[in-house]
Amino acid sequence: MEKFIMQKWMEYSSDLHFVAGQITRDGKLLFIETELTELDFFERPVPKSNWTVRIMDGDKIETIELKNVPLIPTEIDLFTDGTLLIVQGRCLKDGNFIERNARRYNPNGQLMEAFALGDGISKVQIDESNTIWVSYFDEGIFGNCGWDEPMGSSGLVAYSSSGEKLWGADEYGICDTYALNVQSSKEVYFYYYDDFYLVKLADRVEESRHRIEGENTLDQFIVAEEELIAQVDINTLMRYQKRKYTYKPKEKLILLDEKGQRILGDIFMRGRYIYAIGKNAIYRREF
Repeated sequence: MEKFIMQKWMEYSSDLHFVAGQITRDGKLLFIETELTELDFFERPVPKSNWTVRIMDGDKIETIELKNVPLIPTEIDLFTDGTLLIVQGRCLKDGNFIERNARRYNPNGQLMEAFALGDGISKVQIDESNTIWVSYFDEGIFGNCGWDEPMGSSGLVAYSSSGEKLWGADEYGICDTYALNVQSSKEVYFYYYDDFYLVKLADRVEESRHRIEGENTLDQFIVAEEELIAQVDINTLMRYQKRKYTYKPKEKLILLDEKGQRILGDIFMRGRYIYAIGKNAIYRREF
């Protein structure tokens, strides 16, 4: 097992409860936090609650307070103008009623727009053209929560900044999109079941595909030169070596700080960045 040293990026602690996190396309780290101790993702109507958003960039932390929000945000990202997108992964459809599970806020926490992105959302990431990339798990692809014709039937969908569908990955026959990494509009990577391919898109056109070998599935990943580094379980990263048409598992990685202490908190991966949450600190490694 290889020792994988992470550099301390900033000190951080909070009295609030962590809900979700995301790396932006330019390497900022976003957190959603709450005072709530329990979250019921299936309660309808969703009780209005307050959420705290942290935007972290080195030693700078910006805080946005979102008040009386009628959804439980499981995904978050930023548009190029600094406005904020939060998304609830579950979305109820009842007859003609469709829950608007995506909400856009300005930096003052004021609602600008609300729209639906469908049920069964796995990941949401925004590229430099403000295209919203949404990946779906099986219930969002085949239908649940009242959806006979799910918005996520393609498995991966690109939407405009206001939620209009631009493209879908229909040709891949996706049953579950396990992982997504949007670096830019010219570097969109996704990994899906049941073919277990890692596909790279450039301007929504396939540029390459590689089969992932081994018994593990990827939860999240980064592509680094001729290697792939992926999270394969809650505390384990795996290094994969690129072959002609495959990535072959090489060795497991154990995350350590500069003092050799193991880092056991949440891990985030996007673009060329890996972040890990330690005790009262956030660690980062860039490729």
